[in-house]
Amino acid sequence: MDESTDINDTAQLLLFIRGVDENFSITEELACMRSLKGTTTGSDIFHEFLEGLSTLKVPITSICSITTDGAQSMTGTKSGFVGIFNQEYPENNVVFLHCVIHQDALCKSALDMKPVLDVVVKLVNAIRSRGLTHRQFREFLDSMQSEYSDLLYYSKVRWLSAGRVFERVWQLKDEIVSFFQEKQWSVECEMLEDTAWLSDFAFFTDLLCHLNKLNVKMQGKNQFIDDIWGHIRSFKLQLVLFADQLAKNDLSHFPRLNSIAPVMKDKLRSYEDSLRRLRGEFEQRFQDFSAIEKDLDVFSMPFNVDCETVKPDLQLELIELQCNTQLKQLFLNVPKLEFYKSLSKSSFPNLISHAQKVTAMFASSYICEQVFSTMKLRKSCIRNRLTDEHLTSLLRISASQFEPDYEKILEMQSQFHSSHSPS
Repeated sequence: MDESTDINDTAQLLLFIRGVDENFSITEELACMRSLKGTTTGSDIFHEFLEGLSTLKVPITSICSITTDGAQSMTGTKSGFVGIFNQEYPENNVVFLHCVIHQDALCKSALDMKPVLDVVVKLVNAIRSRGLTHRQFREFLDSMQSEYSDLLYYSKVRWLSAGRVFERVWQLKDEIVSFFQEKQWSVECEMLEDTAWLSDFAFFTDLLCHLNKLNVKMQGKNQFIDDIWGHIRSFKLQLVLFADQLAKNDLSHFPRLNSIAPVMKDKLRSYEDSLRRLRGEFEQRFQDFSAIEKDLDVFSMPFNVDCETVKPDLQLELIELQCNTQLKQLFLNVPKLEFYKSLSKSSFPNLISHAQKVTAMFASSYICEQVFSTMKLRKSCIRNRLTDEHLTSLLRISASQFEPDYEKILEMQSQFHSSHSPS
């Protein structure tokens, strides 16, 4: 679930639902869109949320998890949507999650890379903000037969922007220095020739590339929460490995930093501290996922879980499952959903119900963000007669997994150009 404001200052609340039936068939679609034409407080969002559920005839008891963005009106524990929901339904078993991709992007705040970022943005703007200079730079790159034809602008709101801008400037740093020297702009290229700054630049470029790889892994539709949580856990362990290796002057996973070695010891200690702070930020921001880690483990690796550490209603069924060699072999040879689909409903009812719950969880609001991008293309200032119903239909089609059967639609048409029929 996510909320955004369009060009007409009307906020849209998108409600996506992932449904899982008894055969583990999954439907993931835009359930409804609600327009908030006034304020967008937690109370307003909660009211529209209930109206949406009422329209869909979905009972509150059928909801197992709600994933939102990090807006205060969503996550506030008192006056936010989450707080009001818990006040109205104090006995609920709903799991509230903060979108992992938003959290991943926010974790970068633990890195003190502003001195490097400011210089990189200044370098890019010095070239791209002036039309003549920009054209001359592109012609210069073409004459040098460079692999890349231009620099990239930095955008704070785009998840991958910082890493891609840093990587592009790093790839073209020699060409940038030559271009500035040719134009006798010595001030602009001073930092690119400063060893200490270049070391910081190389470190952050390598680290942001690692973060971008993690971000890309978590994007896309039909991603299950246990797989995404696995990517997060893997990256946290990678950060520990990176920090330990830097402490030993091992730059194996930092190729750009390794290319300008040797690196000063105080710099290595600073980078090690940055990595440990970043890992601490990951631990803090992903506490909501850590709280359900055992439930995810039961779903993703039921044969390796300690039965004494899980919920009582799953313990006996897990013991029976773990002692069944045929089911263990089946689990290794088929996809998870096929495995749970094959379980006996009479022998493993609680395990099947648990698997359905975990399968239905959204780990991120990626699909909402994707639809918001579509909405900005569909709803513009020149389409002033576009109603909420029309917009909802357009967004539902763009987000739907179903393909129209055009041949059948054409067969159903008795006449294609009614305006041309004889009078």
